[in-house]
Amino acid sequence: MEHEEQADHMEEDADRLEQHSEQLGERIENIQDDWERKEQDVSVPGARPDPDDEEESLPGVDADEETMSEEGGP
Repeated sequence: MEHEEQADHMEEDADRLEQHSEQLGERIENIQDDWERKEQDVSVPGARPDPDDEEESLPGVDADEETMSEEGGP
């Protein structure tokens, strides 16, 4: 009987975690949508990237093969 109770509790925990995961995913999507709307709205200060500013690249992130070979990467 003890194993069945543990299994029930574990299933409840798994269901609760799955629900939290889905809610978090929805919040992330809502925040991304909101940010994309703000980027398009000229009245929102700071949301639009400055076209004169060049984005700094991080090593290994969106790096092309030429950059990687110059830096000695894989």
